[in-house]
Amino acid sequence: MDISFNVGGAAGQGIDTIGDLLTQVFVRAGFYTFTIKDYESRIRGGYNFTQIRVSDTPVFAPVSEIDVVVALSSDAITQPRDRLVDGGVIIYDDSVEFEEREACHFAAPLQSKAKEVGGDKRMTNAAALGVVLAVLQFPFELAEEALSSIFKKKGDRVIKPNVAVAKTLYDLTTESWTGDCRHNLSSLKTGPSEDRLLLNGNRALALGAMAANLKWISAYPMSPSTTVFQDIVSVARELKIGSLQTEDEISAMCMAIGASYAGSRAMVTTSGGGFSLKVEALGLAAMVETPVVIFNAQRPGPSTGLPTRTEQSDLLFMAHASQGEFPRIMLAPKDPVEGFDIATRAFNLADQFQVPVMILGDQHFSDSVMNVPRINATGVKIDRGKMAPSGPVQEGPYKRYLLTEDGISPRAFPGDEGKMVCSAGNVHTEEGHVSENPELRNAMVHKFLAKMPAILEALNPPIIEGPREAETTLLTWGSTWGAAFEAVNRMAADGVSVNQLHFSDIYPLRTETLNAVFERAKKVIAVEQNVTSQFARLVRMETGLAVNHHINKYDGRPMTANWIMSKLEEVGLK
Repeated sequence: MDISFNVGGAAGQGIDTIGDLLTQVFVRAGFYTFTIKDYESRIRGGYNFTQIRVSDTPVFAPVSEIDVVVALSSDAITQPRDRLVDGGVIIYDDSVEFEEREACHFAAPLQSKAKEVGGDKRMTNAAALGVVLAVLQFPFELAEEALSSIFKKKGDRVIKPNVAVAKTLYDLTTESWTGDCRHNLSSLKTGPSEDRLLLNGNRALALGAMAANLKWISAYPMSPSTTVFQDIVSVARELKIGSLQTEDEISAMCMAIGASYAGSRAMVTTSGGGFSLKVEALGLAAMVETPVVIFNAQRPGPSTGLPTRTEQSDLLFMAHASQGEFPRIMLAPKDPVEGFDIATRAFNLADQFQVPVMILGDQHFSDSVMNVPRINATGVKIDRGKMAPSGPVQEGPYKRYLLTEDGISPRAFPGDEGKMVCSAGNVHTEEGHVSENPELRNAMVHKFLAKMPAILEALNPPIIEGPREAETTLLTWGSTWGAAFEAVNRMAADGVSVNQLHFSDIYPLRTETLNAVFERAKKVIAVEQNVTSQFARLVRMETGLAVNHHINKYDGRPMTANWIMSKLEEVGLK
């Protein structure tokens, strides 16, 4: 079973609520889901939609085809029509003016019955749920259990009218629906998925940061990163996390550096335009060797670009941001589960190597919702790195930037007994005092670079999905993993010799597996959500290895397996 729903309408009409109800009903019935939100950069109006994919096997990406459309506006009826499958259904409120009716259209009294039966037109979401389930012949008792659980905290005064509205539309549709739907779920009992958690990438990052003992977060709101900040702020008081929505991006970055200098694990969240403003402060964090975690939810640029769309176009900018040469770490989670893990690792890596760690997400990663295994946060290990011994220094002053073989100096914080912690954004002595001595400059640059072997060793190698000896390899990073993974599996099932080499730890670049794959594969094809194949360019710059073909998407919409497969056909892979 693999069903895709498209819930569309204008901003402010409640399409998210309908999508959430559908998702939760199927999750509680034991199925796997994947949800994406497509929305314009406006408060009201326009055409926005939520796509929910439901399957009895795990799904990791959206699809191009639609089985059932729920439309709350005329645009939501016409816009997805060309993607509707044979045997698909378009359900819309009978108050929507629409004349060009086809057999696939079904007008239902969503708002009027919500008001009549439930007393509030806001229960249109429950009405729409009832119609959808009736068209699919989904057993209503499973939906009733889900609705009761979803609205449990609000009590019977909310549960009963919502269930009543959903049941009324379910019965009305069962009586009046005469069309065809290619999915019949009348014999459905429960799916194979056990108790799972609905989670998007941003929330996973927020949970991971809190599990890693985050103690300071500052941000200037910038979609699509803002919900990480919001989720953390919502529980900041209980978890004793300092937080501030700052007046600008520069302040957010400088405050995080200050909090980290004082001993707190610190983080900032932003998008590409905001990161542009943080660049000078990024150099400060590097010079004073103060760990900080930066999350960049990428979106199409330059300038304001497409504020609510997705892209992977900040990689090379972030790899070389700020003047001078210094180590940094860049990580790019592929899905929410890895997002939690990468958030916890980011803080450990930042502390261990006293460098900025940058997490590259994007709108697709940030907003896509999956049902994933429940996360056990009690297993998170916290490593603060090399710390100075407690108590006064035995010989001479404390040297915050002590020259060591591995480039990492024992770290102390202002206020630690017997230590004066001095830092400067200029080149400085081991004690932290400003100096322009050329020999010292060389020594401090070598100190930076001495960290690199251990950093590379600490990073995870890429993963190979599919047969290792495949003739063709798709090279991916970050959130493009899901669509490419599905494409590889589908092509392999059809006898195509193909696999996937996927990077989540992307800089510095680990090259062992990369070299082996390039040596073995006949073709390596870069699949990226940008126009210039930035990761492939990074690979060539670091190793001299060049891919054979490029598949690029840069319209702001996420990839699907079908889209990737169509592009692979164009380069001769069938």
